[in-house]
Amino acid sequence: MLRFLFVLLPFTVACFAQDSSVVLIQPVRDAVEIRLPLTAVTSKVRMKHRDEDGYGEVVAPKQTVLDKTCYLEWQIGYDTPDKDAPTVAEGVVFQRKGETKYGYELAEILQEALKLKLIMPEAIRELRKSIAAQRNSTLEGKKGSAVQKASSLDVPLPAGFEKLVEETPMYRQDTPHGSIELQIKQKQRAVGTQVMIYVCIPMDKVLRPDGTARPASKAKTRETVLYRITAERVTFITDIVRAFGIASRQHNDDITRILGLLIGE
Repeated sequence: MLRFLFVLLPFTVACFAQDSSVVLIQPVRDAVEIRLPLTAVTSKVRMKHRDEDGYGEVVAPKQTVLDKTCYLEWQIGYDTPDKDAPTVAEGVVFQRKGETKYGYELAEILQEALKLKLIMPEAIRELRKSIAAQRNSTLEGKKGSAVQKASSLDVPLPAGFEKLVEETPMYRQDTPHGSIELQIKQKQRAVGTQVMIYVCIPMDKVLRPDGTARPASKAKTRETVLYRITAERVTFITDIVRAFGIASRQHNDDITRILGLLIGE
């Protein structure tokens, strides 16, 4: 039996590494490559189409021609309780409310960018300082939505009904490399609001797994794409870090701690 388990384990690990629904981060010679799934619609990455008003609507990637009007919405994270997750930053470990957390995704990108010297420790130090200064001025606790009466109806309604429109605030930063969205939403299992952070990567900024440009087309089953963090694009990553810094005091504290661990402070 022990002999059988010994043979099975490498096979299981290999299968996990090839899971096309998982976000993977790896360094190459001059960039940090992020592998993102196109068709894992239940994951933290969704395909959206942005209309002329700037509104993003979820689309079925295998039924939609994915062109420059489409983008990947990635609910990026910076920590995880799973020390064996595929995108854990080595040595970035801290405690939050009695639970051990490991640097994840955003922390891993920053760690690899430091190793490749796409960003220098002094820049991380300055970023940490500016974020810490924002600690007492975040979006946490802001009103999540407002309901207003609509001036017109889409369809006739029975007597006694009226149309109400719920408006939810969203903050967005557009950059040459993608955009960052902060959305204030009601907490699902508690009272109050929380700020959700999404990284939006246009389809004309991603590559096929072999590094070539991806033509506008429908997604194939289990298709993945690459987004490369180069020296030019590292500012997009620091903008994402700043977004967490203004989201909430907890995010601010966590990010400040992670940045310090990354440079040994």
